[in-house]
Amino acid sequence: MANNKILLTHGERLGIRDSATIQKADAFLRTLNSKPSSKTVSDTAKVVICLDLAAMNLGIPFDQEVALKLTSLRKTVYQNTLNNVQKILNLDKPISISELCVQFSCPEAKEMALTILKSYQEKDTKIKDIEHPQYAAAAVYTSCKLNGIKIDKTSLKLVSRLKVAEWNELVDEFSKFAAAVGLSGTKKRNIKKSAVTEDKIEEKDIYATTKAKDKEEVAEEYEVWRERILREASEEILQREMNE
Repeated sequence: MANNKILLTHGERLGIRDSATIQKADAFLRTLNSKPSSKTVSDTAKVVICLDLAAMNLGIPFDQEVALKLTSLRKTVYQNTLNNVQKILNLDKPISISELCVQFSCPEAKEMALTILKSYQEKDTKIKDIEHPQYAAAAVYTSCKLNGIKIDKTSLKLVSRLKVAEWNELVDEFSKFAAAVGLSGTKKRNIKKSAVTEDKIEEKDIYATTKAKDKEEVAEEYEVWRERILREASEEILQREMNE
């Protein structure tokens, strides 16, 4: 009963109010508390993470920013703790693109992400660990990037369970692959911004060229004036010498 009250309180703050998610989180929490290996996790972190896993399991959006505030954990620590709890509860199953799109609130990226991952798998048939979360995470990130959808890249990298260099290399490979197979999104805002930027650059180039020409003309006028003054001075000196 006490667990249920805590779950309801934290669920309210996380925007989770449906009974099905609360009940599943309660079941997870009871099982977790019965495992000796869970003693290293704080009580608050247990509650929040069980709510996170329940929401993920039922396809309910989950506010990770609020979760981080409630648990007072950094993103990396939170994700590692969540991964450990998944293993303790035997929930360490492959994460799908659909689940990631729900978790990161980007459902519009789902279809293209599925296409990217399927095409990538067909291209490289030697991949044996396609169920590893790195591929689903990279596909979702690439889809979001192509469609101009804002997403938390740091949290998505943590889901991939890759090191920074490995993650950057993988998403770069996925981006190049998507371009090679002709996949493109709708980044109208970025295109418009790019066009405006190009216009501004062109204007600056024209201004710089005009300014350079003006300076060149001024320099030429000065040289003409200088030569005339020197010539007139020479003629005047010569005239004086002749008169003497």
